[in-house]
Amino acid sequence: MAFAIPPEASHRLAELSLRAGFAWAGLSRFMAHRDERLETAICGVHVPNPVGMSAGFDKNCRVLGSLLNLGFGFAVGGTVTLNPRAGNARPRLFRNIRDRALVNALGFPGVGLDAAERRLRRLGSRHRGRVFASVAGTEDGEILECHARLEPYVAGIEVNISSPNTAGLRVYQEPERLSALVRSIALQKRKPLLIKLPRFAEAGGEARVAALARAAVTSGAEGLVVANTLPVEDRRLAVGRGGLSGAPLFDSTLRLVSAVREAAPSQVTVVACGGVFTADDVRRLQSAGASAVQLYTAFVYEGPGLPGRLARDLSRALPGVP
Repeated sequence: MAFAIPPEASHRLAELSLRAGFAWAGLSRFMAHRDERLETAICGVHVPNPVGMSAGFDKNCRVLGSLLNLGFGFAVGGTVTLNPRAGNARPRLFRNIRDRALVNALGFPGVGLDAAERRLRRLGSRHRGRVFASVAGTEDGEILECHARLEPYVAGIEVNISSPNTAGLRVYQEPERLSALVRSIALQKRKPLLIKLPRFAEAGGEARVAALARAAVTSGAEGLVVANTLPVEDRRLAVGRGGLSGAPLFDSTLRLVSAVREAAPSQVTVVACGGVFTADDVRRLQSAGASAVQLYTAFVYEGPGLPGRLARDLSRALPGVP
């Protein structure tokens, strides 16, 4: 019954319920778990626990405050693009329930920069310090404008160069081209800059990701998000190809975090993304070199109690009394 509703409709219903921000604020003290031993820093930004909502859930920056009230340590809004986008043709999102996975070819549907900027401007100071914004574009100028206009209202900016569902992004998956983009952003940034790296299906993917990581940090990025969805072929999708997320990606994420941590200087923050479902997953990724994690697919399968439950489970594994 839980998955009787088509996935995009289900997502809209979940977002609609989270827009009742006053209700989630009232429930926060029951759902969220606070333990100062879980506090961590993402590029110098202090958050109460290392579990964040990744970009892709709140594409239009409507419910970021509610997500924090559920118990996420931080949340990423977007991915925001300069102009409104309809995204790819439907059908474009499917559940693989047995695998606890999703396959999507959404293609950045969203309301565009103007609307996202208005919504982020309205974020209260209580939430603003734990919200990041994801931005993307197919030209440097688009990304630079999104960065400049959203940065004042968030704790930092995550640049998504890695969605497998959007034509034009692959140009930034070459080290030289990525370096040029990051250098341009570095000239205008005042807050932390993170780059969300791709996940490659072909052999040698880990070495390619490590090379992109080096290019990003030597050019001015303070953080790396490792990594986006895995490109897959799927006939159910109207465009025939999309990105796989969820539990099947965990081992790949673990390997990529290790490779990126080895490639990047120690002061660079690594955020793990892909396949995180349990507190043990979080701990293993931290042991591999991640400071924090992001998730989305697990939230679809486990529901709104997930972030608080993960924080409580992480607390129980720590020495001492919370």
